[in-house]
Amino acid sequence: MNKQAQSPQPMSFAILRNTHEVLRKSIGLMDVYLDKGALGEFRQEWRNFRRCRRSHVAMEEAAVFSLLDEVSGGVITEAGFMQEHEEDELNARQVEQAETNDEVARVFETWKTHQLDHMAHEEKVMGPLTMKTAPTPEGRGQVVHDRLVVPAIKYGDFDWYLAFVIKRLTAYGTAQQPPSIAVRVFAWGLQYASTPTQWESWKRIVQDNTSNEIWQEMVEKFQIDAEGKITD
Repeated sequence: MNKQAQSPQPMSFAILRNTHEVLRKSIGLMDVYLDKGALGEFRQEWRNFRRCRRSHVAMEEAAVFSLLDEVSGGVITEAGFMQEHEEDELNARQVEQAETNDEVARVFETWKTHQLDHMAHEEKVMGPLTMKTAPTPEGRGQVVHDRLVVPAIKYGDFDWYLAFVIKRLTAYGTAQQPPSIAVRVFAWGLQYASTPTQWESWKRIVQDNTSNEIWQEMVEKFQIDAEGKITD
């Protein structure tokens, strides 16, 4: 394999994938809080999870599902992801209506099993399809801008979502990536899906919510402080 093939490339669809990893970590934290009987801490983390997931779901339901249906002849619809979202919401309401720690723990287990299975299902089906949306990283960055980022901005909570994801990736990384790689993959992918005006604002959020060490490495190796790649 040549050196060029080994070089990292921006992966704009990692915005979705690494958000899944942040959500998985949030679920793990909630499990710990329930085991300790720390219902107040659980509810705060639950609010964080739900707020982050709403931005994520806004991307999926407003645009990503239809986009991947277009390139696959309807595979997303056939997979039933919208129905899984609806079931997740019903399960989540049970968690929010429960009162005691034991009640919450019981319904949380049902919700958690479904949520983790759902994310794994999405990754298995959707991951390969993202490569069909455009032939180059730059092209996929344009697709992600048009079909993920714009719907997320319209939802109205994108800056909070971005800060939360970067903080969590900095603190925990992912199951496959240490923090330095997890943050870079997400931020570099977003840079390639941002206009210069957007990235001027968002790169400050990235810098403010990661470590100096990770930020400097991204600047030196990946020019993360350069402009966004999508034409204004």
